[in-house]
Amino acid sequence: MSSSSPDTTAIERLQDAVTDGRAENIRYRQNQLQSLHARLRDEAGSLCGALARDSQASGAEVETEYYLAMDAVRHFYDSLDFKAEHEREYAVTHGRDNATRRLGAGLVVVRPTSHTRFYSIVTPLAAAISAGNCVIVELQDALLQVDSVLRKLLPAVLDVNTFCLTKTIADSSILETALLVDQTSASSPPSPSSNANRSLTNQLLSATTTRTVAIVDRTADIQAAARAITSARFSFGGTSPYAPDLVLVNEFVKQDFFEACSKYATLAFARESSAAKKVSGNQSEATRKAVKDAEDRKQVSSFGSSDFKLIDILDRTTPLMDMKISGRYLPIATCSGLVDAIFTQQFENPLLAGYFFADPGSAKYLAHHLPCHVSCLNQIPVQLLVGPAAPIAHDADYLYRYNKGITSSRCQKPSSRPLTYCWGGGGEEGSTKNKKNKMTPSAIRALAVKPLKPTGQPKNDQLGFFEAGFLTMASITLFGILPIVGYTTWITSRKALELALRWRH
Repeated sequence: MSSSSPDTTAIERLQDAVTDGRAENIRYRQNQLQSLHARLRDEAGSLCGALARDSQASGAEVETEYYLAMDAVRHFYDSLDFKAEHEREYAVTHGRDNATRRLGAGLVVVRPTSHTRFYSIVTPLAAAISAGNCVIVELQDALLQVDSVLRKLLPAVLDVNTFCLTKTIADSSILETALLVDQTSASSPPSPSSNANRSLTNQLLSATTTRTVAIVDRTADIQAAARAITSARFSFGGTSPYAPDLVLVNEFVKQDFFEACSKYATLAFARESSAAKKVSGNQSEATRKAVKDAEDRKQVSSFGSSDFKLIDILDRTTPLMDMKISGRYLPIATCSGLVDAIFTQQFENPLLAGYFFADPGSAKYLAHHLPCHVSCLNQIPVQLLVGPAAPIAHDADYLYRYNKGITSSRCQKPSSRPLTYCWGGGGEEGSTKNKKNKMTPSAIRALAVKPLKPTGQPKNDQLGFFEAGFLTMASITLFGILPIVGYTTWITSRKALELALRWRH
């Protein structure tokens, strides 16, 4: 990239603004979000029209995406409390700690996905602004209609010193110092417990290849489960990363579930005026090919139309059991019970999401034993279906995907009040000022050996584990086995005596 290119000049302005801390001021952040929300309101018609042309989605889906994006901007704006933040900022001047202080990452680069493009751009943008960051959004030329609208709208409404658009960032040195929000990464991000996290603290990688699984137990409301699962899989062109990639259904209710899915899918598409929908071509083509190959091998059978397909998995060795699905295809497999659903199939750890349809006790069991980034019991929230996959390496935020916390870092600010001196120190003046805070060695020892709080669990100080077990077995023997043995011995002895007397006579 040439040093004189417009993109380079714009990025240099942002880097200077990061150094100046221009975006950290709370009034500045409030004004930026106010301006963004106002312009998005004014352009509602052109934005929704572009969304409809890009995806040929239903009117309800377009309006849902627009509403959730606007709600995200409102949410991040409402999170900025000037009075509370001002009090926290100056807490140290009054002798109080500012333990919740956070600083923005500085420069945030957003690489958006094509699924629900408008939401996927606006939400991380608003989150980054609210945390006090400068933001770069990567937008390719003429990729989507909504890109064209945003390319004109965003630079006109946001400060050019803290925001810019670019096609792509080729300079690796920029990405090394920025926080990259990558919604298009094909590699699986590390889990929160992975050591690899330590080297990826400046990357928020969406888990685009991690699967979502639904489990339907025999105790579930079959009609409600079928309605929720088909809606999640077939809405938004079937491109949502949170649409179920596999459904495991108890064998006792599979036929009922399959029929219910067929009914709700057919009704949904009958209500829509446009049957053909645009989806992500390469991914959907890969799924279509995998389904056809499985059909040719007699591993699956399918039911549906040109709009959707229900895939009945007959052979669990088919690759469809392990695929990330794109498009309107719903693979359905049979399981014999809860244990079979959890432990027989090899799943990612964690799954992107798990949807568990069962009675409360069984649903809790499934959610407890199957690791998922997000677990939903007897529901699939529509908020999950809009937007990119969340970064698994961070805490889940199913409502907005991103939050101020993951686009900033904690920077605690202890107050300047005198600290407690364990054994004095600080010279004569320090000793005089902190006379009440001095502690003797014996007082320190007393604090060190202070016992922990009790658990509240009843305990028996007289018996250990093995002693209690011995007494339990002894009690069973004494009160259970010995009476039976004694009674049997008495009966046997009496019978023997009667036989002996009869023989004598």
